[in-house]
Amino acid sequence: MRGWAMPTTVFLLGLGLGLSGPMLASRYVDTYLPNFLKKTIHPLEGSVTAKQRQPDRLLITITTQDGTILATFQQQIPEIDLLIQERDLVTLDVRQYEPFVTDPPVLRVTKHQEVAPAITPPTTPPLQSEPAPSTLDSPGSSP
Repeated sequence: MRGWAMPTTVFLLGLGLGLSGPMLASRYVDTYLPNFLKKTIHPLEGSVTAKQRQPDRLLITITTQDGTILATFQQQIPEIDLLIQERDLVTLDVRQYEPFVTDPPVLRVTKHQEVAPAITPPTTPPLQSEPAPSTLDSPGSSP
């Protein structure tokens, strides 16, 4: 039994490092890698056309140039629900266009702004000054 303890421990340790190494290395070593080895970002921008909140997930329909996407969020539901509203412009990081995506990273949200009609000041005629009262000569005085 004692002869198998050391090889089993080394095997399990190697298995654990082999499975978790790429995830940990990409997190800490990514800043030091050259550009051609880094993960590329494929932003896909579209307008939110519908949003539905369910108890365990948030469904958002986004219309892009390529087509319509149904994004399902199962993590950070309250935060994303507050952040994204209908008619907002949303930029997602996806590998390629897919009609159904689950928990895509949100790169940017641009809020929809209502364009209020410009308020014009009321037009009033310019004020005209009244002529200064002239001193009229009294009838009994002569110059």
